[in-house]
Formats: sequence, C-alpha cells, structure tokens
Amino acid sequence: MRILLVLIGSILVMVFAVACGSGNSGPKFGTGVLKQPTLSVEQGAKVDLPLLLWPSFEYRMIDRRGSSNLGVVRGKEEFCIINESTASKLQIGEKVEILDEARCLYVRLNTIDGVPRSYTATINQIRVISTGEEGWTWSKAIEFDKK
Repeated sequence: MRILLVLIGSILVMVFAVACGSGNSGPKFGTGVLKQPTLSVEQGAKVDLPLLLWPSFEYRMIDRRGSSNLGVVRGKEEFCIINESTASKLQIGEKVEILDEARCLYVRLNTIDGVPRSYTATINQIRVISTGEEGWTWSKAIEFDKK
C-alpha cells in the first residue's frame, strides 16, 4: 500500500512539473515596434532620449534629491546604470520582442562626454526580430502591439 501511495504521489508531481513548466511559448511581455523615446520633464518640457541598445546594465543605490508636498526629499534609490559607450544604435520601426523589465524606476546614463544624466524612466530587455540582437533599451522606445 505504501509503495502504491509513493508511486501515485510521484506521478502527480511529474504531471504537475510538466504542466507548469516554463516552455518557450513566445515573448514574455509581448512584441512591439521601436519609436523615438521621449520623456516628459518639469513643466511639460520633453527630452529626446537616445535610441540605443545596451548589452547590460548595473543596479546601484544612488542618492536622489527630489521634492514633494513636504519639501525636499533625500534618500538613496535603486538606479539602473547604463553606459553610452557600450551601446549600439537602434532603428525606428524595428519589430522587437520584449523579454524582461528591469526593477529600477530611475536610470543613470553615463554619457560619452562624461556627464552622467539621471532620468525617471525604466528599461526593458528586448530582442530585435530582424537581427536576433538582445539588450536593454528605454521602455519609452517601445510602441507595444495591441493584443
């Protein structure tokens, strides 16, 4: 009787593992088309972000100053650090698969001219369908396909 219970339990575990396995069923977050990324900043002004693909990024806690209804707020926040020198150019209109999303809400772009620029923005990992190239780009650079 005990052997029968172990056998049934093992079969159930195997069926559950196969049914819930993470098979390659397509892009995790969907697909989209690249567009010129822009970011709204203070008083309605817009900033064009560079349309680039970074092979990797780094999470780092950085002091961030901001304002709220209570005055100036100080504290460390998690940033995604990207380096312009390691990036490759992307083309507007390219079809992409969205693979992942970074957990940071702020991005620090270390520019080629040596001036770091911080943005309230997020980044996504993508695969360019035409080339297979993978990397990270601005979430604002993706026009998501309607499902």
